[in-house]
Amino acid sequence: MRNKAILSALVLILISAFFISCGKTTKPKKQIDTKPVSVKKFDTPPGADPSVSAEQGGNGFKGEGWQTAVNYNVAGDSNAIKGGSFTMRIPDFPNTLRDVGKDANSYVNNLMDFGLIYEGLLSQDPVTEEWIPCLATHWKISEDKKQFWFRIDPNARWADGKPVVAEDVVATWKLQVDPGILEAYSNILYGTYEQPVAESKYIVSVRTKEENWRQFLYFAGSMRILPAHHIGNIKGSEYLEKYQFDAVPGTGPYVLLKEDINKGQSVTFKRRSDYWAEKERFNIGINNFDVIKLEVIQDESLAFEKFKKGDLDIYYVNRAQWWAERFDFDEFKKGLVARFRVFNENPNGVQGLVFNMRKAPFDDIRIRKAVTYLWDRKKFNDKLFFNAYEPEYSYFPGSVYENPNNPRTGFSLDTAKMLLEEAGWKEKNSDGYLVKDGKVFELDLPFDGGPSQERYLTIFQEDLKKAGIKLNLKQIDGTTRFKLGNERNFTILVTAWTGLRVPNPESSLKSNTADAPNTTNWPGIKDKRIDELCDKYNVTYDKNERIKIVREIDGIASGYFGYGFGWYGPYQRIAFHNKFGYPEWILPRTYDWLFTCTLWYYDPEKAAEYDAVKADPNKKIEVKDVDQKYWIKVKEKEDAAGK
Repeated sequence: MRNKAILSALVLILISAFFISCGKTTKPKKQIDTKPVSVKKFDTPPGADPSVSAEQGGNGFKGEGWQTAVNYNVAGDSNAIKGGSFTMRIPDFPNTLRDVGKDANSYVNNLMDFGLIYEGLLSQDPVTEEWIPCLATHWKISEDKKQFWFRIDPNARWADGKPVVAEDVVATWKLQVDPGILEAYSNILYGTYEQPVAESKYIVSVRTKEENWRQFLYFAGSMRILPAHHIGNIKGSEYLEKYQFDAVPGTGPYVLLKEDINKGQSVTFKRRSDYWAEKERFNIGINNFDVIKLEVIQDESLAFEKFKKGDLDIYYVNRAQWWAERFDFDEFKKGLVARFRVFNENPNGVQGLVFNMRKAPFDDIRIRKAVTYLWDRKKFNDKLFFNAYEPEYSYFPGSVYENPNNPRTGFSLDTAKMLLEEAGWKEKNSDGYLVKDGKVFELDLPFDGGPSQERYLTIFQEDLKKAGIKLNLKQIDGTTRFKLGNERNFTILVTAWTGLRVPNPESSLKSNTADAPNTTNWPGIKDKRIDELCDKYNVTYDKNERIKIVREIDGIASGYFGYGFGWYGPYQRIAFHNKFGYPEWILPRTYDWLFTCTLWYYDPEKAAEYDAVKADPNKKIEVKDVDQKYWIKVKEKEDAAGK
């Protein structure tokens, strides 16, 4: 799907495989000597166009009858210092640097979209997720919930200096629905709106063709606005070609210049000296580094060596074994390299075994339950994962949407045998495998995780054999596995879905997705009550009521045992060179480690201490506790207050 606000977690979880830290460090890299830049070509005076009346959003606009927000929470540290650089790793160079269209879903594209270069009409409070201003200062929703109005901030400017106007919103929508961008989901999603109307230079309205509370989210928060003077007079196909590796100017705090695009090697963002919202409340303490460099390093070992040298400032530790065993080196003991497990609410998705309920033997719930009881997650965690993970029991694990009353299954050979006998699998052949109607109970399990996945699947294979089930492990590539699932051409698969910050249950649990190919309803769940709840969810505007609805959906879906749920880590494991400042919360509430580049800052005092300790073998830096639980404490307070 194209909706990045909804599916941001997909990219962020994919990125989570990139970083490891261990070994000895050498002299860290020097901070890149740079200053904020300007690419301004048009010197537009600040403020509103005097020819636009207050009623039309110009000077004197009071916002009577409109919504806005003033005293909202801020994401950054108010003590943050601007300057310095920050370098992270990406495993591949993006297929395009466009914001819209085919292939525009890489790590680089998403960082550009989440505030570095492009901005939406509105943003969200980093704690409550309520709407707050961004390019628009005010907004309004009609009584029937089908028409939205936005008042563009007259101070908003493109990087080239031109003012942001209502026509930019119209042009952006037109591009999103142009078939020439070769992205069907964007065409479909934004095709659910009528063409937006520029009611004045600063006021734009749009009407949706269907009532759905997410329609406001998609238009106000997900759609990144592009300049009409660049994209307004070209077709989608022309846009794809013209901006393949040439970023359209944005309104955000950074620019991406042609000379900073080193194809196949790196992408470097530079902070603007004339960002229009530099002093706005929503920008307090964020977007601090003068330079953010994303370096392409495909080989993990090479990436690790670069981290040790200080060429990478941060490293995401993906495997529990690495976290447990690879931090026995001097620089870590001296505090030059630090690490955190940050417990936040970054959404976790479903992962584990998926059963195809459309065909035998998993069309029988007793078989699905039996295999689930042989899926020994506790053993995996104890023997292989250093007890680092939590078992999943939900389609929305670890979130407020998880139904606490879902089945709590664990390993039980006796229960599995009993269920298999009830399903008619009572006899065994000379090899110890169950036989019914002359056929051996045999399963083929394709997997694409390599040795790291095979190590626990082998244990699973052994436990299935104890119950009389023959399991054949077949290694394939990820593309093939995904194709098998999308075409429903499987019996059992290992899979992992990313979590969504805003649940969309109808996309994976509604009956009309069960048999249609290319949807995420791989088990094939069909349930009338879930269908009713999905429809109700779409028109429920109160978040607390939506939570109740999703919990009920979760309870019903989990009761089908379409998945043998796996496990998740309720934290982000990061290692970094200890010379940076950061807010008390370390990471955002609902996003992952990647957003260190927007929240953290280069701290000259910490950097001086870092250099001093590096030079003196008798000195060390005192570090904070490994486990950082700021967001857990926030949630506990909210729960106590009944929020």
